[in-house]
Amino acid sequence: MSRQEVFDKVAAHLLQQKEKSMTMGRCMYRSVNGLKCAIGCLIPDDLYESNIENTPVYELPYVIIKHIGCKYEDLFFLSSLQRIHDSFEPEKWREELIKLAKEKDLVWNHGL
Repeated sequence: MSRQEVFDKVAAHLLQQKEKSMTMGRCMYRSVNGLKCAIGCLIPDDLYESNIENTPVYELPYVIIKHIGCKYEDLFFLSSLQRIHDSFEPEKWREELIKLAKEKDLVWNHGL
């Protein structure tokens, strides 16, 4: 996926889900109630394993990063998406995603 495609998929996912993916107060790629974080939504079911929880995005298994289609220089971008999910309340996600789109010269395709 291109950086724009990754951004669009994550933005659409977060704006639709409107809830953090958390288990026992910790942000998770996949929570016990089926929610997914910004990066969790990019990981297909057949590549997801619970042992990746609590692993920073830049330490995820190569097969996951390769599936997402990212290069080494994109890991900071993925971390920025993860930070939006983990550090801000859902009501602020749209605003933070718009800021990130501007910073990275991406197109905002998700309404006002």
